[in-house]
Amino acid sequence: MSLNHKTRQNCPHCDSEQELNYYQSVNVTLNPELKREVLLGKLNRSTCTNCQKEINIISGFLYHDMTQKIMLELALADDETVDQKEQESKNRMMDELIEKGYIYRKVKEYSRLVEKIYIFDNQLNDLVIEQAAVRMKAILDESSKEVAGIEPNLDFKVYFKKTENNEITFFCYIHPSEMMEMKYDIKNLTLEEKNNLYNPDILRK
Repeated sequence: MSLNHKTRQNCPHCDSEQELNYYQSVNVTLNPELKREVLLGKLNRSTCTNCQKEINIISGFLYHDMTQKIMLELALADDETVDQKEQESKNRMMDELIEKGYIYRKVKEYSRLVEKIYIFDNQLNDLVIEQAAVRMKAILDESSKEVAGIEPNLDFKVYFKKTENNEITFFCYIHPSEMMEMKYDIKNLTLEEKNNLYNPDILRK
């Protein structure tokens, strides 16, 4: 089941105290309507009752897909801030799910959580996609270096979009306003990666 909690905090816009709901766990099999909210980044958004402006609670949570046997954890807090007993309990739960054939991933950025959802929804092996993304980033970094003529101080972000016509398409950008699509030819994968790309079940224990 999905776990919804309440908290009280001041609105960042008008400083009015608000009672807000936020999710610590989302089960998209039992509550499929929440999946769209997760993908749109609206899961923990509320409207201030005083100024009517949007409040977004920045909080980590668990994404649980019972049908695909996928558990994703968005962990925004530093490890030192996490309660030790709570973390140990969570680790035991994850170990039990992995034993049952679940794929578990822990990410530190919301955009990476959404990317993982799209990858697994497309029945792809996320580790192969990650390797292709690393190579794509290296290509972009090298191209920038050649254009600039110096070592560029750039940080390209590379995110999976889709696979089509034997190519993996990535969203690539330094700033979201300058987003572009780049294609990575599947033939450039290693033989093992080609064999595993469309086989996420190989990731299961």
